[in-house]
Amino acid sequence: MDPSEKSDVSRASVLGLSQAIGEYLDQLRDVRGYSPHTLSAYSRDLDKLSAWAARKGPADALALDKRGLQMFLSAQARVLAASSQGRLLACLKGFGRFLVQQHGLARNPAQTIAFPRKESKLVAVAGEQFLDHVLAAEPEGFAAARTRLCVEMFYGSGLRLSELIGLKWSNLARDSSWARVLGKGNRIRTVPLTDSAKAMLDSYRALCREHGVQTSAGPVLVSAQGKPVGQRIIQRTVTERLHAMGRRGKSSPHVLRHSFATHLLDNGADLMAVKEMLGHSSLSTTQKYTHVSVRKLKETYAKAHPRA
Repeated sequence: MDPSEKSDVSRASVLGLSQAIGEYLDQLRDVRGYSPHTLSAYSRDLDKLSAWAARKGPADALALDKRGLQMFLSAQARVLAASSQGRLLACLKGFGRFLVQQHGLARNPAQTIAFPRKESKLVAVAGEQFLDHVLAAEPEGFAAARTRLCVEMFYGSGLRLSELIGLKWSNLARDSSWARVLGKGNRIRTVPLTDSAKAMLDSYRALCREHGVQTSAGPVLVSAQGKPVGQRIIQRTVTERLHAMGRRGKSSPHVLRHSFATHLLDNGADLMAVKEMLGHSSLSTTQKYTHVSVRKLKETYAKAHPRA
């Protein structure tokens, strides 16, 4: 513990680290509306902190200090990528703010710790011609139609997996021209649907009715028995479909979301408009897609310009 921080702790009561972590995660879920995915990641991060602190004696949340957190982060840096280190530090900074606001800790021990330099890594994107090929094939059966609808929505509207899983029939426009989705931080946004997505929704809705599944309310993505499907099923079926159609690179719903953003920018869309459609809170998050577009521009230039 830093000598300058001893007085802060001496004025505070002892608070078990595990108890504080539980309270913090409850606040993120109940008050701030964090997604289950983010909550799970933060829970794993804080469990690592708790285990690390327990090896050094009784774990008191109010005895956390900057030097100790730096030692913990240094140990984690040996096994975590820069992006995961950044998430871990963001988690610790939020936890520190919680201790200050809710338990009277005088200062946030993680506040002045700098984030690690981010790795410069291009996002995985599927090609336009390949996705045209995927969406040209007619689905056979209920599950195939549901998977085709998912591909249409991920690629055509840039939805996150959690957003599509949470989509209800009541969130769709009467003419299926748009959908209202619940994104990160409980932020609601309206996204347009492509003509092919609208057509697939009509076909899928008809199949639901054939199976006796009502389509006026409840979740859009269900089994043939009308039961909601989870993220793992959609993740697996979409990935399998992309592989079956010849995809050899990384394949997932998020690759389709990446492709949505990249292809929009490649074809002249405004960066701010793409930001709004993706539901990003920060423009810097959207800007990672411009790197892919710039690469394509350079490749086109190299092939087409006589002096290149």
